[in-house]
Amino acid sequence: MSSNSSIDDNNGVFAFSPPLAQIIKFWLILFSEIFSMPCYLLLIYYFLANRTIRQALYNHVIISSLFIDFIIVSVDLSCHLGFLRLGYIIPSIPATCLIWQLVDYGFWYGDLFLKSWAAIERHIFIFHPNLLNTVSKRIFIHYCPLAFVTFYTPIVYIYLIFFYPAEHTYIYTILMCSGPYYYNGIPPWLIWYESLFHYVIPIFVLFIFSNTLFLRVILHKRRLRIANGWLQYRKMTIQLLFVSIIYLFDLPYIIVTIVRWSGYLNFGINVQGPYFYYVNYIPIILFPFAILVTYPKLLSKLYFRKKQQPIRSTFLEMTVRRSMYNEDGKPWLNGFLQYKPYVYAQRMLSRWNDKKLDLAVANNGTDSLHILLQSC
Repeated sequence: MSSNSSIDDNNGVFAFSPPLAQIIKFWLILFSEIFSMPCYLLLIYYFLANRTIRQALYNHVIISSLFIDFIIVSVDLSCHLGFLRLGYIIPSIPATCLIWQLVDYGFWYGDLFLKSWAAIERHIFIFHPNLLNTVSKRIFIHYCPLAFVTFYTPIVYIYLIFFYPAEHTYIYTILMCSGPYYYNGIPPWLIWYESLFHYVIPIFVLFIFSNTLFLRVILHKRRLRIANGWLQYRKMTIQLLFVSIIYLFDLPYIIVTIVRWSGYLNFGINVQGPYFYYVNYIPIILFPFAILVTYPKLLSKLYFRKKQQPIRSTFLEMTVRRSMYNEDGKPWLNGFLQYKPYVYAQRMLSRWNDKKLDLAVANNGTDSLHILLQSC
């Protein structure tokens, strides 16, 4: 582990960080990445494989966020791990620096745009569904804004990082190779625009619209219960509430930034970069878990289905085995001699999926198999 240099920048990222703090950050990021990446892959597969969930309009922004956040976790945090462990960037080539800067800025700001748009769009889904009742309305009100918030910041930062005419000085022993380099040439008003429009405003939009949505759902709870989509409305509200809660971790960084903009340039500089900068990744790490808890069926499949299936198969097999033989140990039906009892039962179950099998015990004390086929 190495310590960063004492170079000062606009957000204190290059401020000095003690070696012990870097070790702690390394292990925290490592464990967070180990637990969050499988959860991201599981949710992406679940959303894409389930046609009903995939086609639901209110899930489209969640799917886009899962892809964007997975790229941040797999690329951005992995680069941080290598830098914290070695003290320099590997592989030490310009492409690594530029890709890291693109993900850290373009995709990270894109994630904030997606979350803020999700907070706005849920008001439309719940209280103004008539705005999406035609194809043309869905294109202009749902698909076009979703495409904009998904690709706006990645496209902007592809230009700023790869094509903007600025001098690139790659220092591999500094975070993100001392970049991004467009800061050396852009006018001051563009820096303010980036900080306000790409970071501060989306966070406040997320908080304001998520809280107002929660209050509106509480106030109109009786009317919404009468509607057919109450379960969907409740799920959308809970999802947004969880997401807004985890993004509270961004507030310390925002508060220090606003105070420094007010003229106190050295306020919080020793904690903003070394600590608050990494706290901003907590919402990205917790996001898949906040979505996962709103799908109890998926959780039940993960934790209970595999445990219950062997028990049901064993019980069925044992019951059929006992029911196929009489007290003398001989089969009571010659037609079953060519099959093993459990094989026959499995074939019966697969042939009549819409039928019921009733396994009973005869009243005379001998075991027998009564198969009662009834139409469902």
